[in-house]
Amino acid sequence: MMKSKLLVCCLNIQEARRSDVIAKIIGACSANLVKSFIDPFYNRSNLTICGQSKELVAIVDEISDIALLNINMNGSDRDEDTTMHHHIGVLDNIPVHPLHNTTLQDAARAAIAISDKLNSKQIPTLLYGAADKILGKSLVQVRKSTPFFERGQSKEKRAVVGHPTLGISVVGAVPYVLSFNMVINTNDIDRIWPIVHEIRNRKHGIQVMPYTNVFNSQSIVEVACNLTKPDCVQGSSDAVLGEVNKWVAELGLRILHSYSTNPPFDTVLDSYLRLVG
Repeated sequence: MMKSKLLVCCLNIQEARRSDVIAKIIGACSANLVKSFIDPFYNRSNLTICGQSKELVAIVDEISDIALLNINMNGSDRDEDTTMHHHIGVLDNIPVHPLHNTTLQDAARAAIAISDKLNSKQIPTLLYGAADKILGKSLVQVRKSTPFFERGQSKEKRAVVGHPTLGISVVGAVPYVLSFNMVINTNDIDRIWPIVHEIRNRKHGIQVMPYTNVFNSQSIVEVACNLTKPDCVQGSSDAVLGEVNKWVAELGLRILHSYSTNPPFDTVLDSYLRLVG
């Protein structure tokens, strides 16, 4: 029986278009990388990293060094980029989750250690979940205190108080969250809001945010869901996709495609064990 205490971190990085930088970041993850989701369209990447607490802290620390040398969220190449994913920092969201023989408090200690490493480099952090020892704020509550949710984010709107090139990172400790997205063939976000409210009202651990964009010359609305109870039947990606399919069909619309940026929780441990032999 495996006795190691394992955590998993789904690190969100606002870079995906420069392959040399991504190669360096992925190289820092070594055999701890369970899944990489590289999305040049939104210029974002999600890295699912598994390991013991000290390993995750060291990996995020090394990735932050790479980011400091190679990425500038306020650079001229990002001034007119309307496809950029909403963010307030390059290492935008760093959630740590319990995985094997660990508790939420173990995840909180790792998250706070990551935060301390970033702070030592003058990268401000906002803590959420169990890592926020005072208020235990949720990710949504923390982001609402920043310009994260503002539509049409320009460089000026992203210019919150933070590191001059890396901005602010939010770091948390929460149960595993599956990030699930659906792309709908309309640019009229007002038609989609009733569907968003329907999903939220189901109360099965689903946090939802819609936003508009243009993909392959087609105007779209993308509905991003954080599934906080993905193992619950009603809170699973299959259940959400089935319900939304019915609702958009009633509006004469359709889902063009759907995807997850991180793997299902029940696959993470087996994937890691295969990597480490």
